[in-house]
This record gives sequence, structure tokens and C-alpha cells, in this order.
Amino acid sequence: MSKVHSLLLRVLIVLLLNVFSAQAIEFIQTNQFVITEMESMPEESWISAQSLTINGSVSNDLFASAPVMELNGTFHGDAWCAGNSITGAGIFLNSARLISRITQIQGTHYGSVTAVGTTVKIDRTAVLYSDLLCVGENVILEGSVSGKVRVLAQRVTLGGQIKGDTSITAQEIVILPGTVINGNLSYQAPNELVLSPSVILNGELQRRFSPAPVRRLMKKNLGGHFMFALAALVTGLVFIGLFPRYNGTALHLLSESRGLCSLAGFAGLVLLPMGAFVLLLTVVALPLSILILLFYFILLYLSKIAVALWIGSAVLRRREFNKQKIAAPLTLGLLILYALTSFTAAEMIVNILVIILGLGALLIALFKKPVLIIQAPNAINEINKEG
Repeated sequence: MSKVHSLLLRVLIVLLLNVFSAQAIEFIQTNQFVITEMESMPEESWISAQSLTINGSVSNDLFASAPVMELNGTFHGDAWCAGNSITGAGIFLNSARLISRITQIQGTHYGSVTAVGTTVKIDRTAVLYSDLLCVGENVILEGSVSGKVRVLAQRVTLGGQIKGDTSITAQEIVILPGTVINGNLSYQAPNELVLSPSVILNGELQRRFSPAPVRRLMKKNLGGHFMFALAALVTGLVFIGLFPRYNGTALHLLSESRGLCSLAGFAGLVLLPMGAFVLLLTVVALPLSILILLFYFILLYLSKIAVALWIGSAVLRRREFNKQKIAAPLTLGLLILYALTSFTAAEMIVNILVIILGLGALLIALFKKPVLIIQAPNAINEINKEG
């Protein structure tokens, strides 16, 4: 990437972050992050760790990425968290957005809750005073929800008490005995739903129909789906050929700092469009707003290129390769990604993870010293001699 382009992108990101930096922001990267009951976090915090436990108070917004996450404290701002196992058992005064393989909601939530994962469980001890959105393979809802409930999953087990309307789209739906729903219950499923006599439904039971099955195992047009993979391969080869050092840095980040990449991806996914919208309201910054939006959508598409190259190189166990041999790992990585997204059940989760990881790596790579991974063989030999 040319120095002019790199400088321009850095200026755009600095301007964008300044829009939201009226108060201090704390960046933390560590192996184990713990906040005890007596401790507090006053600033907006972006945390990347191997394990994260918060028992104290978080006064501002939290952006966190960790394989294992225990959220037991009091959260005054929004919580945006991604990991492998997340338990939200504290007091959340604002919105909670949790993405994980296993997502468990406990505690008290005053703001809306969005939970995405392979398994999502709303525990019996959970009290939600606002709306709930669950997306996953297996969703279990046994807590108390005052707002509306929307669930999209393969299998749904519904219990507890729900005051608002409930909408479910699933292959299999189980309504537990003793469940109380004060609003309407609408559902879309292959089989008709029969309620137990002990289930209390004060609204109407409505079944939604569609001409196609609720959940196809695979995409209908697989040929067109893999044509997009071919288009991504051509785009990726050109992009990597033009900016080998930039892509090499992104590949190194995905290999060594996936937690940091996911954290930056979360932030970029939210802040870039928000910043563009704020600038859109001012006539003077209108061209800058349009430029940020273009930059944002380009990086969203290129995120799959970065992740595919990382996956392909990991499978082929390549750490250094020249530009002439980039096609094999990139092709393999794209085939893996497009094969996974051809299954409708996995498409959303895979796309979200790819965007977060790839976007984060590409954003951080703008500020990192280039890593010489994708180079011509002669250039690598010269650098090794200098070392």
C-alpha cells in the first residue's frame, strides 16, 4: 500500500475515533484479566485476554474478547463481548451483545439483550426487563423477560415467563409445562405446535407459513454461491498482488493475535458506520462521510480474503511464500469458507466471525510495521542476509 493511501486511511480512522473520544478509552491486552468486587473501571474499555472475569463495576462501555468470559459485576454502559464461553451473570443497566459458542445469560438485564452462539441459554435466574434476541443452534429460554422475544434457531426450548410477544423460527420447538406468555406467540416450524394444558398463553397462537421449508440444510443455488467464491479468488489474487506487505501483516496478526483482531473488528464494525453517519449530518464533512462508508464496505468484503488466506496457509502449514504461490492457500481457504456458509445453519455465525476477525486484522495492519511473509524469494533472502 502506498504511503499516501496509508496516511489517508490513518487520518480517517483518527478523525473517526475523535468523534467518539470525548472521554478516555483504555486499551488492555493480557493473558488473564480480573476485576474484583472492590475494583471499578471508570473509562470505556477495550480488552483482549485469554480469560476475563469482572466482579466489580464497569462505569462505561465495554468491548471485550476472550475465550472464557465471566461477567458478574455491574455494567453501566453497553457490553459488546465475543468469545468461546460467555456467562453474563451480573447487573447490566444497558444493552448486552454477546457472541460465543456457548452463551449463558443470568443476572439482571435492564437493556436489550442479543445472544448469538451454538448454544444459548437464558437461565431461570435471569431477569430481563427489555427485549431479547437469540440466534443459535440450540436456544433454551427459562428466565423472565418483560419485553419482546425473538428466536431464530434449529431447536428451541421455551419456559419461564414472557410478558411481551414471542416470535420463534425453528425446526423443533418445545414449550415446557408451566410456561407463561402474556403476549402473542407466533412461530414458524415444520410441525404444528401443541401446547400443554399447564402452559398459560394470554395472547393468540399464530403459525406462520412460507412456501419454502423454514430451514434448508444447504443453500438453494449452490452453483451461484461458489461462483461468488471464484469472484472472491480473483479479487483476492489482485489485492494480495498489489499489497503483499499489507496482507502479510494481516496474516501475521491473524496467526499471532486473534484476540486483538476480534476486539478491533468489533470496534470497527460498530464505530465506522456510526462515525460516517455523524459526519453525514454536517455539510462540510459529507465527502469524508462517503469516503469512510466506501472504505468500510471495501474492508468488509476484503475481510473474507484475509481470513481465507490465514485458513489456507494454516492448513497447508505455510509461514512464508512468494506471490506466485499464493493461489493455493487462498483457494483452499475460500473453498472452506464458502463450503461452511453453504449450510444455512452455520452461515450467519461463520460470516460474523469472518467479518470480525478479518476486519480487525486489516484495520490493525494499517498501523503495524509490515511483516515480510508474502515476498519474492530474492527479497526474503536479501533480508535474511541483512539480519
